[in-house]
Amino acid sequence: MDSKNNYKAEDFLSDRIPDDQQHLISDSERELAKEIKATVKAVGNEKMPAMEAAQLWERIQKQTVAKSKFYSWKMFLQAAAVLLLVLGIGFWQYEKNTLTNKLLDFAAQNVSNKNSSNRNSSLKQVTDDQGVIASEEENIITANDFNTLVVGNGQRSVIKLPDGTKVWLNSGSRLIYPVTFSGEKREVYLEGEAYFDVTHDKAHPFYVHASKMDIKVLGTEFYVSSNTDSTNNYAVLVHGSIAFSTGTWLNKIERQLVPGQQINYDLKANKLLISAVKTAEFQSWKEGFVDVQSEPLDVIVQRVARYYNISISTKGLNLSDEKFTGPLYFQRSADDVLNILCKGTPYLYNGVERRLELKKH
Repeated sequence: MDSKNNYKAEDFLSDRIPDDQQHLISDSERELAKEIKATVKAVGNEKMPAMEAAQLWERIQKQTVAKSKFYSWKMFLQAAAVLLLVLGIGFWQYEKNTLTNKLLDFAAQNVSNKNSSNRNSSLKQVTDDQGVIASEEENIITANDFNTLVVGNGQRSVIKLPDGTKVWLNSGSRLIYPVTFSGEKREVYLEGEAYFDVTHDKAHPFYVHASKMDIKVLGTEFYVSSNTDSTNNYAVLVHGSIAFSTGTWLNKIERQLVPGQQINYDLKANKLLISAVKTAEFQSWKEGFVDVQSEPLDVIVQRVARYYNISISTKGLNLSDEKFTGPLYFQRSADDVLNILCKGTPYLYNGVERRLELKKH
């Protein structure tokens, strides 16, 4: 019989063993506790294959079967572990077949394959109650019960979803949504920047899934910026309320926003920051212009770069002394906007190399 049996697995799991007495629990009891803890932790983990879960339970069984008749609590833990494991595998099997998981799987394949051929694309015009919104045909790819709207660089798009929700998308963005909303949720996937005006439906909450973040809403207006190559994604609430969340089942972080708040998610530091902002900019954005108030040229240039999804170099230039007030119109091309901005300043815009430089005298 093992002499180190002062403590059992249940003591280890409950953290009831003092640090200076950790050596008094037998290796078999410690290993049993770790296996049970791993099993419980695995419940709800969608990524744990059923075969791996079954093997894990088999290891626990082998360690408990020889001692179960001596320790009644082990029989209870064994039964609990079996129940949790069965529920976990069942939950995993169920979840992988839900619309949420299918949407995320489809998005993962679709977003990671940006430059794939569009040979099977169907071209459709995006319309609303007043008629055609976009002046050009938008590329909507339909496959596996999902639509994918891709907005090219230097373009904008507006679309009405099957439930009546309107979405304004910035250049270089894409939106994936079901051909028909069904079930208890209305779910879409976003890569890029978009403004949502969600149709209220309390019985069917609306979800926006993006890179490492999710937004739940009943009916409201908000702005989302989520790019796969960005380390800082964010959302701005204009009207209503939204719940912003990130992380998995075991380490999920959730924050509730009120109108006029912006939440920034730093992916590198895994931190959330909520701040107050003026929402007028995000409301006017969807109409194709932004009102700036005494804003430095370097900040405006970055606005333009972000809006048109392009890179503009200002290396070596101090643009902070040049400030502007008034509407910044985005219906024009990026070159036109930047050339207008540079009028009356010591700088000019080189459209070929996409950089600002000093004027030559």
